[in-house]
Amino acid sequence: MSAKASPTPDKPPAADKVSFYSAWCKRCGNCVAFCPRQALAKDEWGYPVLADPDRCTTCGLCEMLCPDFALSVGEAPAPAAAAGAPKGSRVAPTTSPERLAPAPGGQENGHG
Repeated sequence: MSAKASPTPDKPPAADKVSFYSAWCKRCGNCVAFCPRQALAKDEWGYPVLADPDRCTTCGLCEMLCPDFALSVGEAPAPAAAAGAPKGSRVAPTTSPERLAPAPGGQENGHG
C-alpha cells in the first residue's frame, strides 16, 4: 500500500482551468489585457489562449469582463470527438451556452 494520498480536487488541472468558445469570441482582447497574472495571450488569429496555465489562479476576472460570454473559468470542456464537434475544434459544445439554443430546423430538444 502506498503512503501517497489520493489527489484532492483543490486545484483543477491546467487543461480544465479556462474553456474558450471561439465561435462567440470577437477578439476584443479584454480577457488578455486584464488578466492579473498574464496567464492569457492571443494566438496567431487573435483568439485568447491559456498561454501559462501555472500562472492562472482561476480568479474569474477574464470571464466577468468578456462581453460575449466566450469563455468560462473552471469548466472542463467535453472531449470534442465524444461531443460531436469536429476533431481539433476549440469549442466546448457541452459546456457552452449554445446548448441552450433551439436545435436547427425548429426542433427544440428533439421534441418536435
